[in-house]
Amino acid sequence: MTKALPPIPFGSERSDLDKSPLEIQGLLSRPIWRELRTFLAVAKSPSFARAAELLGTSAPTISRDVKRLQDQIGSQLVISTFSGVTLTETGRKLAIQVADLDFQLFVLSNGLKDEMDDVTGRVTLSVTSGLAVAIVAPAASRLNDLHPRLSLDLREQVSLVNFENNQADLMLSLSPISRADVESVEIGTLHLIPIASRDYLEKSGVPQRQFISQHVYVQCKYYDSDREIWKGWQSLVNSGQQTHHCENSLTYYALIKNGAGVGLLGNYVLADPELVPLDLGVHVALPIYLISLATRRQSRPVAAVYDWLVDTFKNNPSFAGSLTFPSGGHKQEEGLRKMLQTIASPPPPSRFG
Repeated sequence: MTKALPPIPFGSERSDLDKSPLEIQGLLSRPIWRELRTFLAVAKSPSFARAAELLGTSAPTISRDVKRLQDQIGSQLVISTFSGVTLTETGRKLAIQVADLDFQLFVLSNGLKDEMDDVTGRVTLSVTSGLAVAIVAPAASRLNDLHPRLSLDLREQVSLVNFENNQADLMLSLSPISRADVESVEIGTLHLIPIASRDYLEKSGVPQRQFISQHVYVQCKYYDSDREIWKGWQSLVNSGQQTHHCENSLTYYALIKNGAGVGLLGNYVLADPELVPLDLGVHVALPIYLISLATRRQSRPVAAVYDWLVDTFKNNPSFAGSLTFPSGGHKQEEGLRKMLQTIASPPPPSRFG
């Protein structure tokens, strides 16, 4: 026997019983929104003084806001010492939740901007320093020509795998994101190969596979992994002498450029004639993804930058599916060559003094 369902006392016809939160004046959270923003700045900083710099206020104001928030919540969030500020376990949990809320407010504020017929506004792009300097920045003038009233905000990547942590409209990533509200589109391939400067080769000779232990290698934090794809490079580093180690991709390039050792760099840097590819049996091919929130792609400014990025990478032969070397005849290669040559070298004297 089927059990009878209980009667439903109210239906959709009783709209008077289904009020919007905007209709109820007393339905408000505690007055701690400003304090939460202050607390988030503290969580991102080593001290109250640094948080005050981020927010353009004073350290005593920061301290008062945090104390007021702790009193409202009824729990200690931070521990202040002479060496700086440390989050309690409760504080750490709250900081993560507030950071997520901060990103949602970022997306909301961008989504509410008035869209004009012309492509106007600021679009935030999260990108590594290497790709920003070598590929994105040199192509920015073309974006200016296409959309003069569009502003690009380039941000160093905080996270290579988490889109929200970068607080950006678009993100260039080497890892796709599988989520219904996020679009991941492959726009090219990053080819990493062993490379050394001519100065290093003149001093130490050309590395050969049977003599790799006689050479020094510069390691990057991104490559220092036990994943299968990095094993060929790790074998080289472990067989030889590991010298310097760094995280910033542009700094890593500068170390190789200045003869610090053999490095694993993108083939596009070979537009600089002072760098030489090495046949050491290592080639790491990584798809490049353009990441965006599906809702933000509907914005005209975001869509314009999105299309410009797709065109920039897909029309650059260095990012084709198969490994190629700069020919010297491509316009983007010439612009990149000039930029790379100036990174580690002083500029020539200017006639303007």
